[in-house]
Amino acid sequence: MFRTATGAAIRPTWVVADPGEPGWKGYWTIARQHLTDVAEAVAIRDGLVFIEMHYSTAEQCDTRCQTAEGNDCTCSCEGKYHGRGEHAAWLEVGDTTLFRGGDEKIVTRSLDGQQALRDREDRLAELIRQIGR
Repeated sequence: MFRTATGAAIRPTWVVADPGEPGWKGYWTIARQHLTDVAEAVAIRDGLVFIEMHYSTAEQCDTRCQTAEGNDCTCSCEGKYHGRGEHAAWLEVGDTTLFRGGDEKIVTRSLDGQQALRDREDRLAELIRQIGR
C-alpha cells in the first residue's frame, strides 16, 4: 500500500497504542515527504483518513519556508506562513532561521476521499500548467 501510494519504497513504522487506549490499536508514522501521497491514497481507498501531527514546544519556521512556492510545509508553522513571507511575531536568529516560543501542539486533520481526489487533480493541473510555461 505505501509503495503504491508514493511510487517508491518508504519505511513506515507501526507504533502500538498505549494500553487501554480506546478505539485503536496503533498508528503508522512515515517521513513527512510522503505524507500527502500516502494520506491521499488512504483517503481514496478507505474514504477517510485522520492525520495527527505533533509539533515541539519551540516553534521554528525557516525563512525558506516563508518564501517557498508550493504547498508542502515542513516546519511547525503548519503552513500558516508558508510561501507568504509574513514575519510578524518572529525573531530572526540566523541567516535563515526564525524562532518563536510556544506550547506543544497536536493538530489532527481529516481528509475524505472526494477531497483527496480534488487535491490530486488540482496538483496535477498546476504541474501541467508549470510545464507549459
